[in-house]
Amino acid sequence: MISFINNVVGCFELDVFLVILFCSLTLASLGVFLVLKKSSMVVDAMSHSVLLGIVVAFLVVKNLNSPLLIMGAALVGVLTAYMVELLGKHSKVTKDASIGIVFTFFFSVAIILISLYTRHEHLDTDAVFLGNIELTHIKQLKKIIPLLCLNLLFVLFFYKELKIYIFDPTLAVILGFSTTLINYLLMFLVSMTAVISFDVVGSIMVISCMIGPAATSLLVTKNLYNSFLLSLWLAFVNSSLGYYLAIGLNLPVSGLIAFMNLVNFLLFFFLAPKTGIVAKMIKNNLQKKEFMIISLLMHLKNHQDQLQKNHFQEIYKDLKWSLSRYNKCLNNALKKGYIQIKQNQVILNDSGNYILEEKIALWI
Repeated sequence: MISFINNVVGCFELDVFLVILFCSLTLASLGVFLVLKKSSMVVDAMSHSVLLGIVVAFLVVKNLNSPLLIMGAALVGVLTAYMVELLGKHSKVTKDASIGIVFTFFFSVAIILISLYTRHEHLDTDAVFLGNIELTHIKQLKKIIPLLCLNLLFVLFFYKELKIYIFDPTLAVILGFSTTLINYLLMFLVSMTAVISFDVVGSIMVISCMIGPAATSLLVTKNLYNSFLLSLWLAFVNSSLGYYLAIGLNLPVSGLIAFMNLVNFLLFFFLAPKTGIVAKMIKNNLQKKEFMIISLLMHLKNHQDQLQKNHFQEIYKDLKWSLSRYNKCLNNALKKGYIQIKQNQVILNDSGNYILEEKIALWI
């Protein structure tokens, strides 16, 4: 523990931390809309297909340090999103299939061009997208902060249009919104965000921070505004914890941030108050117990004039329950005060009759 604290104190770099923080917020700012569009893996497709943009730009400028390589990558990223959308509209092509087709095509074309024209150059995605977080510099904020502001302004000014387009594209068309314009503005920003972030922090953190916080927030709330804010908060928490753990344990920063995104997702997936797996299991168990009690009460009401049917040792046979299941249900009904047992006869009392009528009225 002492060595962990010493590592954190000794290795903490404010400029690296700020770059990571702002980069994760920039990525998360568009993540919710991608997840709701069911286009999460478009980012992964971009991470492969942008190589074509790098190659084409290099063939034009012949300089590995030219900013045009990033611009070429961004344009191919937009083209990737466009082609995925175009193929995905076909009734016989699913969205995931279109992603696989497009990025493998662009990537293979890039490999062919490299083998034909740039054999003597070290040209691959690492040529532009080093993405080494540990070696990043505070100057990278000049790229990240304007992009974060642009993303936030886009969400602010087009929030209503984005909301209608994502949840009901037909209504958006009826109301006169240009869904095509909204979609490609969104995908252009996603492409720019992904490409610039690839250059700063690498592909692992880009995919993780764009999708992880958004997917986690949507486990907690279905309100778009709340999920957007929560995704930003989760991006802040995950990137901060991931960075501190990484320098404390002397492990890769991007890997720990991606790991924290997964941990938080699993925590909410299992432990979310209303939608978590544990909460659903508890709710289902309570509903099962309630249904069993109502079944018992209904049996007693239907056979209240037949003493033999309501005998303590005969009821579970009619209901075709196991004896242990029957005893648990009987004890629960007794604790709630719905029944009484007199001379080995199970009797439905007024409280039980009231509950039974209330439930029947509710279900009908």
